[in-house]
Amino acid sequence: MSEPKKRPGPLWLFFYGRRRKGFPGLLVMVMVAIVVLAFSFAIPGGADMWRTVAPVVFGLLILCALVAAIVAALRPRRRR
Repeated sequence: MSEPKKRPGPLWLFFYGRRRKGFPGLLVMVMVAIVVLAFSFAIPGGADMWRTVAPVVFGLLILCALVAAIVAALRPRRRR
């Protein structure tokens, strides 16, 4: 009787799947956004500015997510 296969770890499962091609643009954009937001808090008055800007930004993000969900639900799926 052969030994049971060891299960892969959670880190391996995170990267498991179809091989991706191309440049990871979304990852780069998220990293740039983090750096820009971090620097905006270093500016004098930057934290106070975000108290007024944050509700608008979050509102736009929620609105975009809702529109994307509606478009995805209405658009027919591709057949393979």
